[in-house]
Amino acid sequence: MNTNEHGIKVDEFGMVDTAYYVRQGQLARNEYFAQQLTALGHWLKNLTKKRQRKSFNSTRSFGTV
Repeated sequence: MNTNEHGIKVDEFGMVDTAYYVRQGQLARNEYFAQQLTALGHWLKNLTKKRQRKSFNSTRSFGTV
């Protein structure tokens, strides 16, 4: 793969290598999406932990006031 004087990847015809840049965009988007899913998973896990602790500490769940 070649680059032009501006550092842009070009194909064998000297045109911008759009396939390369499309692939780079897909990889970046996939990485970002995976990070966001991981963050969402951690958030949901913490939320369920908080709700479980709250329900065990509640005196109303045992029928007392």
